[in-house]
Amino acid sequence: MPSFRIVSLVLVLTFFLSHPLSATGHSLIQQRTDAFEPADCPFENPFFSFITPESQGFECGYVTVPEQHADPDGPTIRLPVAILKASGDNPQPDPLFLAQGGPGGDAFGVFSTILPNTNLARDRDLVIFNQRGTLYADPQLACTELNDILAELLVAPRDKADELTKNAYTQCHERFQAEGINLSAYNSVENAADIEAIRAALGYDTFNFYGVSYGTLLGLHLMRDHPEHLRSVILDAVVPPQLNFIPLVPQNTNRLFDQFFQACAADETCQAEYPDLETRFFAVVDQLNEQPTTLTIADPDTGQHYDVRLDGDTLLGFVYQIAYLPEAYAIFPNMVKSFEAGDYRFIEVILPLFLFDDTISDGMYFSVICAEDADFDPEATPLAGLRPQIAANAVEDLKNSYIDMCAIWQVDALGPFIDEPVVSDIPTLLLSGEFDPITPPENAAAAAASLTNSFNYVDAVGSHGAFGSDACANQIVEAFLNNPTVPPNASCLTQASPDNFVPPNTIRVDLIHQINTLDPWAVAFTLLAGLFLLGILSAFVVWPIVLVVRLITQRKIETESRLLRWTRSGLVIVFGLLALVFVVGLNIFIVQSLSGSMAILSVVSSWAAPLFIVPYLLALLALGIIALMIWSWQKKEGTIWSRLYYTFLTLCVIGYISMLAFTGMFSVLI
Repeated sequence: MPSFRIVSLVLVLTFFLSHPLSATGHSLIQQRTDAFEPADCPFENPFFSFITPESQGFECGYVTVPEQHADPDGPTIRLPVAILKASGDNPQPDPLFLAQGGPGGDAFGVFSTILPNTNLARDRDLVIFNQRGTLYADPQLACTELNDILAELLVAPRDKADELTKNAYTQCHERFQAEGINLSAYNSVENAADIEAIRAALGYDTFNFYGVSYGTLLGLHLMRDHPEHLRSVILDAVVPPQLNFIPLVPQNTNRLFDQFFQACAADETCQAEYPDLETRFFAVVDQLNEQPTTLTIADPDTGQHYDVRLDGDTLLGFVYQIAYLPEAYAIFPNMVKSFEAGDYRFIEVILPLFLFDDTISDGMYFSVICAEDADFDPEATPLAGLRPQIAANAVEDLKNSYIDMCAIWQVDALGPFIDEPVVSDIPTLLLSGEFDPITPPENAAAAAASLTNSFNYVDAVGSHGAFGSDACANQIVEAFLNNPTVPPNASCLTQASPDNFVPPNTIRVDLIHQINTLDPWAVAFTLLAGLFLLGILSAFVVWPIVLVVRLITQRKIETESRLLRWTRSGLVIVFGLLALVFVVGLNIFIVQSLSGSMAILSVVSSWAAPLFIVPYLLALLALGIIALMIWSWQKKEGTIWSRLYYTFLTLCVIGYISMLAFTGMFSVLI
């Protein structure tokens, strides 16, 4: 699955306010068949639930296909489809179909977010579909049995965790069997036939295909089995059938850490700020394996807290997962520094996003993997030259995670033909990232060797899945789709080099993470803080008007109340100005964080430290404002209207300070 840059609420708001929320398609009319059944879109906008997919131009439905295409009169299944009609006046007749990875990933959550209002959406229809067995499909192969043991699983040592996991998947397999689901029908051959069936149901003559991660393997099978209607193919983070990725996981993990350490060593600043990085990191791994620690995480949906056992192997696995994110190399040194100090807050913040992701259909994953890639011997796994911490449990992990699991899953193996290289002359674009943890550039080179009309590009700073997370990759994809027989201009790739490393001295601001993940409470508190600040700033308009009116009417101000009035006004004015300085400064540092690599760590530059003294100054001013408001009512100073307005300002001040507290602004420097 691809991962995409974390965006701030400000940027998301700017995007939606500057682009229309709906699009009227001008696509050529296709003759659809009865296999397509229109339906409401099953997915939601991940940022704002009030923005419906339909208002963005999506048309949704289900395509009914045979569970086994060789038996067209047998049982059927339903696949969810979303069509984003081209918004341009002269759309191309060939749509772009988009497939997610996994196997078992959800395509709607990613592509429905990044595609509207893009050049791609202007030029041609975009067809997003979820594969058989995945989210919103009928049936969905998700093993919910793991949820019942999650609390016990997260604190269990390795052997106990393996036992719990296998028992849960055994129960899941038995449930699917009882429901009459043929798990052997959920493989890449049937999956590829589904895509051709969707094309026919929607009435397109030709189409383009984009796949990421496992979606590339699916695309290669599509090229081999159903090439007739394919105009072009884009393979992003390539999985060629002739390379079994599973026994290569230890080698690729070792390669990933090579890349991380070499990138820092090659950067003069990083090398100076983080010396002996490899030694320091694996010292933490060894220490945690000897003496594991316990973290506490929260389910972002329910708020329920869980303890998590963190040992060195778990830490290795966590860093490996982080490597799927763009520019993970740039945050890795800072992570190591935090881990050395026993600071694992980053894990507590990020781990729930992986653990509680309910969009993955793990049953589909095992059906595909066990039918196609379980034919290997863990004992033959190449371990020579690997770091001891990586090699230590590699064979056991492969046996437990794949061989034993496939013995539970009991699906039919597809046979040797499934592993043959795909030979094709269909125009193909292949994209890889140098920092990809699971599909390194060598994979794309292997696939391209038998694709005679292919263009293969490597992003020197890329990770797993370039399209959608990298502007350069987006340009290359657009150029290729415009003319797939001509090499696209990829000069932007030559400008990329590993840099932008997060410095060691940073300040953690939890609000960045809360806004990036669009935590509803954080969003609400941020918006409320803005409203309270507007109320405070109203004094900058109201009081000058009142002063002008008094001068014109020559209304006399009592001597005994003048000092009080000016003091009250001065405190509010200073409060408002300081609050403005804080908001502007905070936004500057957050934008700086987002433009670099610090956003995922929820940190800002250490230069921001003086800024976070401002909340304490505001709190002191608030105490003075509250005291003067109470004094004014006790002494009946000024008119009733002036006292009421000052009370309004005081309530806004109290509200603003409360929002600063709720969003953690008083704990940043602690």
